[in-house]
Amino acid sequence: MRFKLLLKYNRLIILYTLVSISVANADDKNFRAIHSYYFGGFNVLESVTDFYANKSYYKISTESSTKGALNLVFDWKGIVNSEGIIKKSKLIPSDYKSLGRWGKEIWITNLTYNKSGQIASTKVSPLPDVEEIIPLPLNPGTGTIDPLSFISQFVINTTVNTSCEEENVIFDGRRRYKLKIKEIGAKNFSKTPYNIFKGKALACELEYIPLGGQRRRTFEPENQNNLNIIYLARPVPAAPIIPVSFSLDTSFGTLVGHLVRIESLRRSLK
Repeated sequence: MRFKLLLKYNRLIILYTLVSISVANADDKNFRAIHSYYFGGFNVLESVTDFYANKSYYKISTESSTKGALNLVFDWKGIVNSEGIIKKSKLIPSDYKSLGRWGKEIWITNLTYNKSGQIASTKVSPLPDVEEIIPLPLNPGTGTIDPLSFISQFVINTTVNTSCEEENVIFDGRRRYKLKIKEIGAKNFSKTPYNIFKGKALACELEYIPLGGQRRRTFEPENQNNLNIIYLARPVPAAPIIPVSFSLDTSFGTLVGHLVRIESLRRSLK
C-alpha cells in the first residue's frame, strides 16, 4: 500500500509541477517556481522548477524531493530537464533527461528528438522487466511529447486562449499515457501560510489515461469519482500564468500542492 501511495506522489509531480512559462508575457522569461506538497496536513514533497527562454529556445529544469517524515521512510529525489526550440509559440523538444534516486537505486532516461520533434533515440537504465509492466505499443514515442514540454505548451495555449482545453499523448521513456485537460470553472483563493497566491484562478480538471509501461503490481484503474484539479493564475502581475494550487484524489486521501514562491532568476517577483 505504501508503494502505491508513493507512486501517486510521483504522478502528481509529473502532472503539476513542471511549469514556469509564458511566451506571451514579460520581457524577462527566466523564472523559478517552488511548490510544496501536503498529505494529511504534512509537507511531504517540494519541487523547484526553472525556466529559461528567448524567442527561439527554451530550457526547463525541475528538481523534486521528499520532505519531513516521508523522507525518513522514502528517501527520493528526481531531476528532470527538457530543452528545444520555439517556433511561433510552439515548443519542439530536442532533448529530455530524467534522473530518479530512491535510496541507493537510480533510474536514468534520455530522449533525443529530430528537427520535427519526433523521438530519434531512447536510452533507459535500468531496462524495465517486461513481465512487470503493462505492454507498450510498437514505437511508443511516435506522435508524443515529453511531459515538461507538454505542460509548458499547455500553459502557453492557456495564456493565448484564456481556456485550458488540452489533450495530448506523453512518453517519458518508460511510460506512455494521455493527458486530457478541461476547464471546469474558477476558484477564489485567500492567502494562507501554505500559498502565496490571493485572488481568482482558473480551475482545470486533468485526466490521466495509461497507455503502457505502468507497473502491473501497482496499477489500479482510476476511480471516476476522483478529481485531479489544477488552478492557474498570475501569482503576481510580473509573473506568467502558472499553477498556484492543485489537488489529486487518491485511495488514501487527497494530496495537495501550493505555490510557495515565484521569482525571476534576475530579480524577485514577490
